[in-house]
Amino acid sequence: MIRLDLKLPVREIKTSRRSLTGRVSLLGGGNATFESSLERDWLISLDFDPSIQLVREQPFSLFYKFETSTRRYTPDVLVEQVSPCGNIFTIVYEVKPRDELIKDWQLYKPRFKAAVNYCRAKGWRFKIVTEKEIRTPFVRNAKFLRRYRHLPVQQLVGDQLRYTLRALGETTPQALLAAAYLTNELQMTAVPELWRLIASRKIAALLDDNLTMSSAIWLPGD
Repeated sequence: MIRLDLKLPVREIKTSRRSLTGRVSLLGGGNATFESSLERDWLISLDFDPSIQLVREQPFSLFYKFETSTRRYTPDVLVEQVSPCGNIFTIVYEVKPRDELIKDWQLYKPRFKAAVNYCRAKGWRFKIVTEKEIRTPFVRNAKFLRRYRHLPVQQLVGDQLRYTLRALGETTPQALLAAAYLTNELQMTAVPELWRLIASRKIAALLDDNLTMSSAIWLPGD
């Protein structure tokens, strides 16, 4: 028995004194609720990935047999993702700490098997993610850059940075700022716009590595 609703979560997440709960604002509007720091960081990672087109928390519930009882299971999040060749595919994620997954595997195994079978029938994928997949440089970069996504555009500064970057070719944030502006004061003024351009992918960087003032940056398509 399946209940599927892509507009609203099928299970409400309530505030708790025993676990971290809250909401992550999504770039496309709205927000998604989390009930652990691991879920929060995974939602941040998904939201910052430009290939992710849709994020839905608590997307559906299913009922499965466990020993002599029937139990209900609701996965954490469903996403629609676009492949490099333009195909759209759906992935359903369960977020679990690795030690908990190992300790309670026999308890979780029937629900995950039910989820795999359901997703396979729909042409979807079911994946379990732990801190190994979540606590990465990409998430750290996403947390840092997200704060710059909604800053007011500094058009003249942005034009100057991109013009200079086009002339330099691949370089670093530190070298770009030094080439674009003569004084430290002007360079510091341009830093927020530089991070905004990187956050919006107008300037490219390797976000799977730790982003620093010495990281490689370039114009997309160059």
